[in-house]
Order: sequence, then structure tokens, then C-alpha cells
Amino acid sequence: MGTARKGGAVETAIIATSEIVGDYSRLFVNRGAYILQSSRPHPESGRHYYFRPKAKGTGEELSLTAATIRRHLEGELTIGLYAINPSTQRSKWVAIDADYGGAMEDLLKLQYSLQEEKVEAALEMSRRGGHLWHFMERPALARE
Repeated sequence: MGTARKGGAVETAIIATSEIVGDYSRLFVNRGAYILQSSRPHPESGRHYYFRPKAKGTGEELSLTAATIRRHLEGELTIGLYAINPSTQRSKWVAIDADYGGAMEDLLKLQYSLQEEKVEAALEMSRRGGHLWHFMERPALARE
């Protein structure tokens, strides 16, 4: 990480090394397809939208690259990944996204219940609620 001054405040720049990008890919990436968050919010709704990025000129859908993951980890853009690999119908992880009032309390209860069953889950706060993550030792069938 590096530091830079911006308007008198010190900001920490995150540098995603190739090792970090590789670790992220092994943990989260299940397939080459991904979605990209719009860089500006919609003028009327104020919301950001997600879309499948396409190559200029051909319109062919782009596959996820190490460079795109690096840019995501460094905060330059926001990507969304798919949980299930369509060719194997397996996933490396499960994420429960709860974006409502009282979500963290519900996720904590769920995390506790899972711990009682010897299932480890990581809790993460988000802007509107939270996420509960479970990572599998080996990719599991989606139906399981």
C-alpha cells in the first residue's frame, strides 16, 4: 500500500500484487463471465446499474482477466461475480446478501445457527445491511 495526499487528507492506495489477484481468483472466481458496475449513477434514480461488458466493435462479451480483478481490488471499478460455474453446476462459495433494516441481527442469528452445525461463515457489513459468506473446501453442487 502507498499513501497520497488529497485535499489535505492522507489516502491509502491499495496495490493488488499478482499474488493477491491470484488468491482472489482462486477463492472467488467460478467462471469467466462477470458483470461491471456503471461508473456513474443513473441521473433519475441515482442508482448504479450492472451490465455484461462487451468488446468495442464486435460486441463480444469480455471474459474476466487478472487486470480487471486488479482494478477491482484497487478500487478503480466494481465487478460482480457469478456463484455457479455453468459447466460443472458447482460453486466455491455461498453468499447471503441481506439489504434491509435489521439485516445484521438476522445474519448474526444465522451465523450462530450455522456454527452450531459446525459450518463456518464470515459476516461482512455492507452499506445497506450485510453479507454472510461460506467458502467450501471443494466446489459443491449448486443443488446441495
